[in-house]
Amino acid sequence: MIKNYITCEKVTDKNSHGGVGTIEIQKVFRREDLNGVWDFALRVVMPPKTSMGLHRHTDEEEMYIILKGQGVMTIDGKQQSIGEGDMILNRPFGEHGLLNNSDNEIVLLIIQASNKVL
Repeated sequence: MIKNYITCEKVTDKNSHGGVGTIEIQKVFRREDLNGVWDFALRVVMPPKTSMGLHRHTDEEEMYIILKGQGVMTIDGKQQSIGEGDMILNRPFGEHGLLNNSDNEIVLLIIQASNKVL
């Protein structure tokens, strides 16, 4: 299956996970498109000075792939600068959030897999 994110549904998420501002989400692949443990694949655009607030999942594991931009990632209380090319693994039950503290947008892919038995 091939999908092009340019033509995929776009939604906005205001104050994502208690964060600041409005981000754009393109739902490229959803649960019903996938087999196995995959939950979704999203393309996210975070304008300058926006954030995804600190949050945690249960048994899901997420990967953030930074395609463009830079910011600050918080994982389990530790902050680290992130930028283009970084791949961030958010472990099950771990707390994480992303801040775009720059004057440019962040573009990232978020891919999530679940440890739940289907």
